Amino acid sequence: MAANGQPAAAVATIDDLPENLLLDIFLRLPSLSDLVRAACTCLAWRNLVTNFPPFRRQFIDLHPAPLLGLFFDTPFQAVPGIPTFAPARRNDPELVAAILSGDFFLTSLQARDGPEANWSFLDACGGYLLLIKEDEVLLLLLNPLARWCERFFDLSDSRIFEDDDYDREGDRQLLYAGLICDDENPASFGIFCLAAHGEFRLRAAVFFSFLGMGGDWFLSPWLDVPHHPNPHPEGDEDDEDDDGDEGDLVLESGMRVGNFIYWLYQNRAYVVVLDPDPNNPRLFVEMIPPLLNLEGFRSSILGQINGDKMCIAYSNGFNIGFMLRQEDGLDAGAWANSRVFNLTDQVRRKLGYLPQNGLKIAAMRGSIVYFTTSQMFHPLDATCWFACLCLESRRLEWLFPRTYNGLFQPYHHSSWSTFLLPENERFYPFI
Repeated sequence: MAANGQPAAAVATIDDLPENLLLDIFLRLPSLSDLVRAACTCLAWRNLVTNFPPFRRQFIDLHPAPLLGLFFDTPFQAVPGIPTFAPARRNDPELVAAILSGDFFLTSLQARDGPEANWSFLDACGGYLLLIKEDEVLLLLLNPLARWCERFFDLSDSRIFEDDDYDREGDRQLLYAGLICDDENPASFGIFCLAAHGEFRLRAAVFFSFLGMGGDWFLSPWLDVPHHPNPHPEGDEDDEDDDGDEGDLVLESGMRVGNFIYWLYQNRAYVVVLDPDPNNPRLFVEMIPPLLNLEGFRSSILGQINGDKMCIAYSNGFNIGFMLRQEDGLDAGAWANSRVFNLTDQVRRKLGYLPQNGLKIAAMRGSIVYFTTSQMFHPLDATCWFACLCLESRRLEWLFPRTYNGLFQPYHHSSWSTFLLPENERFYPFI
């Protein structure tokens, strides 16, 4: 009873909040680790987060997986080695703790193969790292954040290379492999491979952990792709960006856009497209409209922005811009310049001077472009900075200076936690 003799008002608690308001509060938490800690408070809160899939998607959209660092490939394939890791941020205690608790030195590979370990990376996605031991055509999937998570895929005896219409055994090779990950379910993964017979005959193979098929690969039919000879067969000795035959596929360009994977031709006239549908995986070729003229641009890469809109990001001197493909209307299929970012002042302030050759785009993840301030294999006495630019938020972040003598892959923390998945969605592919 209150002092005036009236019944005391009930005390409101956080448990009295409606679920939609509580979820709105959870959306405003700074990071995924904060959400996990909040969900550990009580079973009701965990069930609320776990059993409402739209919230999962909203939280991931508002809190992209943080960048932990870059994995650099071994620069000399003939010399035994394994990829090396360089952390991107050293002032975030949670990210530092994640790196210290993981196996980012890949010691499991060194323990397995000893000093003769010779692995190259293929892809990094969803917290996973995909490596290849080329002399054995052996793929390795691992998660540096979870030391015990390793799985091998031996492709040497796989049906991937079978071709009844092609007799030359020596021309069979694995061109590329990559990962397909689900941001909302970090326990599941997919792998896609691009195999070749000769120069112009391709096949794709896909594997999905959540199908539980015991290691079965789903194969696309063989595809004969067009070939366009180099218009300058003698080459140009003064061109630092001369990467070989104009008719070659740029294998490291294998970019995921929506549900598809794309590989650009060196001459940018065509792309090879993979639809990784396990029920009917297929390869096909698309032509890029001739009006898209990237001549004179230092580098370019195919990616996505604003969810799943295809874009081409490019560098031109100290400008980074992107083009969007029109999806409908009279201009459907055409490309239009959308936005250009002039980074001249930022580069001059960071380096104290302007490099001679401008910026080089090296990778793209979602709407984030990763670039360097010099070309690969630059002189060791020159500083090369690694940086990333978000094409949506316009945020520029300088990562670190480092010698640039090999390909690299951005490595991100997983976007969601298995702790926050419903029991019926949990799947542990390494057990």
